[in-house]
Amino acid sequence: MMDRNSVIGFILLSLLVVGYLYYNQQAQEKYLRFKAQQDSLARAAVGIAPDSLHQQTDTTQLQADSSGILAANSRNGAERLDTVDNGVMQIVFTNKGAVPKQVILKNYQTYTGKPLLLKGNDFDQLSLLIPASNALPLRTAELYFQADTIQQLADHSYLLRYRLPLGKSDQYLEYVYIIHPNDYRISWEIHCAGMNQFIPPADQQIQLLWQAQANHQEKDITVERRDLQLYFKTSVGGRSDIDYFSFIKTRQKNFDQPLQWISLREEFFNVSIINTSGTFTGGTVQAQLPEEDPEIVGQMQAVLQLPYSHQPQITYSLQLLYSPNDYALLKSYHIGIENIIPLGYGIYAFVKYINKWIILPVFLLLGKWIGNWGIVIVLLTIVIRLLISPLTYKSYLSQAKMKVLKPELDELRRKYKDDQQKFAMEQMKLFRMAGVSPLGGCVPALLQIPIFFALYSLFMSAIQLRQQHFLWVKDLSTYDSILNLPFKIPLYGDHVSLLTLLMTITSLIMAFYNKNNMAAAGNTGGQEMAFMKYMPFILPVFFLGFFNSLAAGLTLYYLVSNIITILIQLVIQHYIIDEEKIHQQIQENKKKPLKTSRWQQRLEEIQKAQTAAQQRNRTGR
Repeated sequence: MMDRNSVIGFILLSLLVVGYLYYNQQAQEKYLRFKAQQDSLARAAVGIAPDSLHQQTDTTQLQADSSGILAANSRNGAERLDTVDNGVMQIVFTNKGAVPKQVILKNYQTYTGKPLLLKGNDFDQLSLLIPASNALPLRTAELYFQADTIQQLADHSYLLRYRLPLGKSDQYLEYVYIIHPNDYRISWEIHCAGMNQFIPPADQQIQLLWQAQANHQEKDITVERRDLQLYFKTSVGGRSDIDYFSFIKTRQKNFDQPLQWISLREEFFNVSIINTSGTFTGGTVQAQLPEEDPEIVGQMQAVLQLPYSHQPQITYSLQLLYSPNDYALLKSYHIGIENIIPLGYGIYAFVKYINKWIILPVFLLLGKWIGNWGIVIVLLTIVIRLLISPLTYKSYLSQAKMKVLKPELDELRRKYKDDQQKFAMEQMKLFRMAGVSPLGGCVPALLQIPIFFALYSLFMSAIQLRQQHFLWVKDLSTYDSILNLPFKIPLYGDHVSLLTLLMTITSLIMAFYNKNNMAAAGNTGGQEMAFMKYMPFILPVFFLGFFNSLAAGLTLYYLVSNIITILIQLVIQHYIIDEEKIHQQIQENKKKPLKTSRWQQRLEEIQKAQTAAQQRNRTGR
């Protein structure tokens, strides 16, 4: 049964859900109005020609001619590629720039079944920008390093060493990479030797140029662009803070505080640079969403500042991270980078603690025992419903009491049909005598608000659901589609989600069932109730549009929750709650001395004062 307060709780929950989903849909559609700004990546500051983001002019000759510190083979060498496979990644290194040229995550594929590349296009670039006297900065991405043979260490790690001679024999730039087995991190050490002899004394930093491109790899590029964000961790005076910006809303960001790491977060993966020997002293980031290219989600360029102390020997220790957005994996790195996974944000940021401490541990634990993540969601739904079942039982018990009290409520309604204030006072008195809580029906609905938003955040970002099958669903991390439409329906989409249809049907079944129970309990009077009793029928229709493009895992939870709710209602009302015993208990409660709380006393005083004022107005006194 659903009484007046249950309806209010349901409506409040539904309106909050609608508002939240509407807010996210608006953010998702903003990218359609986002126009890429040409030349927005500030090439002048880093020596890149302002013709296109996809083309880089070779400035090596200009640098060599003006600095005079590069050997001829550094300018015009032969490219050498070395491939390293550590079990989870296949990395192709090039001696041109001495950086990873291609990174493939072996355990993952794109939505279309192709190898998943987190690096490997012409736009991607890693380069030091080294200041030189009377010259443009040396841009290492265009220079050929001397490459040693790959070494395999005792712990089965791989070591790669690249060296760039700079003028004299004691002047060089050396990169050392170490790749550990089954690790998504690449250790990167930068050794600067004798560079203080040509770097101007006024220059107190070396710049690291990082260009990265997020490619279309999932089902819906709209969602990919909505979720494309740049996270960063600042550190000042021993105090750290993690922040981010979305590519949809922000085109440029200047960092005036030291940075420990910076991460390009895609929907399910990330590419990050971590400073393990200190911090970047600052930097700038510029981003864009190239709408004209359906295969590119977004592009960014960061210029990070490394402090330079003009010592003969300087070493920087960095890490390159190419990894899935797996919460447990990222948390194991102990640098706070797991916070790039949005387990709760915006006005519902508090639900991230529900996810971190309760839902996510249970979700991952069930995943270890069960191989199918669809079954995991079903079991998780059952666990959640069991946890709130005591409150659900109290709610149904309160509603059953309301049904038993219906004849007395009808009598009060007839007796005080012209005096709503008096009716409200007598109704509350009857509720206290019978031991009925007027707000009993609201509590379970209100409790489900944080649970829903916690699950929304979790299922929309959980990589465990990515490309996981369940029944007819091919991918639990995105919407299921049984029919693709040749046109787009406003507020619905261009496809039909079967899970969403089933969820809507079960919601309507609940609405019809509860409507009958409301009639049996006598909660049908008044214009207010006449409006509210139709809301449970209207809201599922709205949800049909909102949930149609959400993750199938979330819709599956809602569907299973509806089914469980219907079953619980039937079991409690037909096999657990005995209305005759409830009636006897109510009659016994009426014989007991009535206890009134201070709040109830105050409320009665207010109602009596209002009643007296109404009577005076009627008599004209």
